[in-house]
Amino acid sequence: MNLAEIPMSVMQKLGIDRMWALEDALAARPDGLHATADSPERFEIMTEIIKRGYKRPDSLRAMPHMAASVIGILRSLQTVDKNPAQPRTHISEAGLAKLEAYARSVGIDDIGYARLSPELVFKNKAVLHENAIVLTMEMDKGRIDTSPSEQSFIEVHETYHHLGRAANQIAGWLRKRGYSTHAGPALMGLALYPPLGQQAGLGWRGLHGLLITPRFGPRVRLAAVFTSIENLPPCSENPHGWIEEYCNLCHRCAKECPPQAILEQPIVHANGRVTCTETDKCFPYFAQNYGCSICIRVCPFQEQDYATLKSHISKRQHRVTD
Repeated sequence: MNLAEIPMSVMQKLGIDRMWALEDALAARPDGLHATADSPERFEIMTEIIKRGYKRPDSLRAMPHMAASVIGILRSLQTVDKNPAQPRTHISEAGLAKLEAYARSVGIDDIGYARLSPELVFKNKAVLHENAIVLTMEMDKGRIDTSPSEQSFIEVHETYHHLGRAANQIAGWLRKRGYSTHAGPALMGLALYPPLGQQAGLGWRGLHGLLITPRFGPRVRLAAVFTSIENLPPCSENPHGWIEEYCNLCHRCAKECPPQAILEQPIVHANGRVTCTETDKCFPYFAQNYGCSICIRVCPFQEQDYATLKSHISKRQHRVTD
């Protein structure tokens, strides 16, 4: 069975309609951070698969993780009404250290902090706070190396499931300590995570549009917790900007992309947002080939040591300046 064969009534029972209703209710609130006219529109993957009638070779073994992700999304939206009426807005250094330790205890690999701009919130959506705790979780290299495959498809959705659960756990942990929180799920988030992760200093955008991180390259999924904490330590200087130069020389993801959906020259919009792929080319292949992930698999940053790749760029820069 694949998503295209699941009746819309079943998809509704899985919570999709409820999710949209809760998102609309959040967007209708006068508080919070709302999208702007320049915000991107979220691509609704699940409904597009059904609408287009794709025969996607989904694995039934991934369905429990997909269902759990939807349940996690619902929880992230339902719990915003459980926040304290007068939330705390500052956290001590000791409190931040405890937060980071707790986040790692629930499976988070890297944590960063950023201020979410409204241009990164998806059109007609909203999040509760602009202060963002940005989270990453590694995907298993062995499974991703088989992409596109059933194994890589399962790994992606298993990570979505566990990362979404961790975001909800962190939000709950903070809420119990008097802070207002809104968990941003890993799947079907309400904002663009890669530029937020870059702003948080967790990595840099690659040519494929994914966040490239020092430890795992693009082999991560992202989530966030939006919170009332106003003194989260911002990233003063992102040391990963050299990644962009490497990508401009490499282009391997664009060369290896079967539908040729990765742009050789990304489009930079007036508000600074960058478009790296053509959805109309990417999505049909993605939908019918286990969610693809080829651009992750072939990226040198998930194959080679970060410091080694950086040394290549440093040597090249020295040759240019000599």
